[in-house]
Amino acid sequence: MFNKIEIKKIRSNFPILKKNIIYFDNSSTTQKPKCLINNIKYYYYNLNSNINRYNYTLSNKTTDLIDKCRNKIKQFIHAKDAKEIIFTKGTTESINLISNSLNWTKNDEIVITVLEHHSNFIPWQLLSYKKKIKLKFIKINKLYNIDLNDLKKKINNKTKLISITHISNVFGTILPIYYIVNIIKKINNKILILLDGAQSIAHIPIDVQKLNIDFFVFSAHKIYGPTGLGVLYGKYNKLKKLNKYQVGGSMVKYVSLKKTTYLDLPSKLEAGTPNISSIISFYYVIKFIEKIKIYNINIYENKLIEYTKNLLLNNNKIILYGKKNIYNSSILSFNVKNINNFDLGCLLNKYGICVRTGYHCAQPLFNYLKIKNGTIRISYGLYNNKEEIDKFYFLLLKLIKIL
Repeated sequence: MFNKIEIKKIRSNFPILKKNIIYFDNSSTTQKPKCLINNIKYYYYNLNSNINRYNYTLSNKTTDLIDKCRNKIKQFIHAKDAKEIIFTKGTTESINLISNSLNWTKNDEIVITVLEHHSNFIPWQLLSYKKKIKLKFIKINKLYNIDLNDLKKKINNKTKLISITHISNVFGTILPIYYIVNIIKKINNKILILLDGAQSIAHIPIDVQKLNIDFFVFSAHKIYGPTGLGVLYGKYNKLKKLNKYQVGGSMVKYVSLKKTTYLDLPSKLEAGTPNISSIISFYYVIKFIEKIKIYNINIYENKLIEYTKNLLLNNNKIILYGKKNIYNSSILSFNVKNINNFDLGCLLNKYGICVRTGYHCAQPLFNYLKIKNGTIRISYGLYNNKEEIDKFYFLLLKLIKIL
């Protein structure tokens, strides 16, 4: 748990927080620390060059820094080998890469949940149309968590892949992944498991080997890193079997008029020039997070969530979703009776409070739960504090009275 002095020191690393804003939309994207901003600038001032051009110094240095970041991510999520780390544009591209690179047959089945973000829903929906594959949806329970009995019913010997979120981007529900994987493996140990870690990477420790999943995906911008950069982790033997998602430069061994041969992993799945400045600077972001420790961040954010829950539950006009859920991460969703959430969000914005309103890229979930017009979502990062929450809450009460 951080004290006020430590939080003040953490906040000083984020220049945008000097503005008169309270930023509660961290689930969408996090703010950026000086170490990221400074190292992006440093790259363009001092190193700007492409990678794998081994005949000059600038390129050699840039290539080494890309490798350094790949190794740092390997350590951060506890992968076995740096070759299991593939750079993409983000979680969305990582999932699309998997959906387009596996070999599919008409008898295959894919299982997802109704909790999923559109990025972990639409690629599978589209694939089911194209390949005539059966797409199944696992129900959720009253705690907005996965229905384990329904999971058991939905998987069988035809199930090729299960793609599930680690933490709901709407309710902050943490799915019991260890238990889920154990159930899946007992029924059919050939099923591939893809875990969407977009909402978990910044909030809870990740160990892909202990989780025993085949693929793990996340976006750098969700963990204080740059936009336009994602990571796909895959077990080496699973990545090796994937078809090439894109082809072009940087991933070829030999090209002739009649034939092309390709490099091994990770290059095989990284066609074209990567987002070099973002990758290099992301290394320093991970170092920044490692110094603070994810475990400490998790404890601190849990305290903020419980504090906020207790405040919101004091007002009977506020409908708090998932209030009994003991597995919340750093996200809360709520509505105010007889007040449109979009209108309320706009009014909060006038006072410098940034919240998300609407469907949060999860329309099938809201249709399933029959919640019209979505919700107001607040989501915390490591720099938020109780003073911000108090300001938000008292303004919320004031607006409720006026409206």
